[in-house]
Amino acid sequence: MSAHLARHAPSARRFDFAVTLIVIGILATLLLGYLNKAQQDIERLIVETELNSLRLSLAENWVDKSVSNQSIDSVALQNSNPMLLIADNPENYIGELSEAPSNKIEIWYFDTTRKQLIYVFNDGSQARYRFSKTAGQTKASLLTVGGLDLVKDVAEVKN
Repeated sequence: MSAHLARHAPSARRFDFAVTLIVIGILATLLLGYLNKAQQDIERLIVETELNSLRLSLAENWVDKSVSNQSIDSVALQNSNPMLLIADNPENYIGELSEAPSNKIEIWYFDTTRKQLIYVFNDGSQARYRFSKTAGQTKASLLTVGGLDLVKDVAEVKN
């Protein structure tokens, strides 16, 4: 009987090894999926933080001009580049462009055609922001600039 077990033992070990590899492969795939999702969530959180920093800088600029009695044209601001109104732009801001840059990710730019501030995510999707009037809106950030707020313009677009 022991000769019979010894003959089948190598194939049983190969089967156990194959099952172990399959389980490890499935777990590694799940882990990589969760890590990718976490990376995307972190990037979106960073963008929201940068956006709130921009709003704070814009509000600071607005208050500074209001205190010094400088006139501010809210209507003209609606289609303007918010980055021109703040002192320190984010490091990944590449300027004003008339079309989307190719092969660039994790950047801010102002689209002069659409009059939108755009962030390009690591996966190629975009978040678009523009100045919008806060009057009559049910939701606005706490940092509005003279009745204007920097709001998400459209749903994120995949290129």
